[in-house]
Amino acid sequence: MNITSNSRVIGRLLQEISWVGSTVKEYRNGGRGFEDVLTAEVFLALDFLPRQSFWGAVVEASLGATKVRSLLQQEIEQADFTLYPGSFFLTPSGRAYQKELAVQPDGVIKTPSCFGLIEAKRIKPSSFQPEQLAREFVLVMKEALNQNQEPILWLILGEEPPVSVQGHGRLNPIDAIELHLESVLNRTENHNFEKSLLLEQVDEVVCWTTWQTIAEVVKKQVGDITITEPSARGCVQRLANSVVQSITWHS
Repeated sequence: MNITSNSRVIGRLLQEISWVGSTVKEYRNGGRGFEDVLTAEVFLALDFLPRQSFWGAVVEASLGATKVRSLLQQEIEQADFTLYPGSFFLTPSGRAYQKELAVQPDGVIKTPSCFGLIEAKRIKPSSFQPEQLAREFVLVMKEALNQNQEPILWLILGEEPPVSVQGHGRLNPIDAIELHLESVLNRTENHNFEKSLLLEQVDEVVCWTTWQTIAEVVKKQVGDITITEPSARGCVQRLANSVVQSITWHS
């Protein structure tokens, strides 16, 4: 799959919305509360803000995957970020969509040393599908290995873990991965992974933050940053304010 720029992010958001069917009427209030709209609003602004000061600070404030997260922060200015990249398939030979083990991350982020997936949930209560985190973990491990990069799975949550997983109540994300990892691996093609070895790495792959933390970091950074040129300063302030306002509005 080719990784493209964010020049058509609104078009890709509309494509995402086009799949919701009759429930599209629920977007008439500007998509308030919907994770795809929130994610587009916040991450498009983060992509345009001075990266080290804002996106890098958000990465630094996240928890988990300490080593690779630090590497991602260091290389954030060089990141190639794609929102709503489309579907990846763990079992490409499957004859039906359900059997292809589709994975649809909310974002892909690549730097010279890192390959990452972003999975965002809405601020209001929501849940992961039973295998969702296990599939995303296997996918990021495969893609990073194929590209000789460090893997990172970055979760953007409405509240701190544990997270809600359909059919399993509330779990730590790593426990949710372990629960379905063997089943996903058994159906995934073109790999030599062993469950036990993957589980030894999961703590250094999975990290998370919350939308509220993002808002707090952005508010702090826009107050601390020094920009002497008035027009550039105004641009940064407007973008930063849009992040905070979006998160408040969707809460």
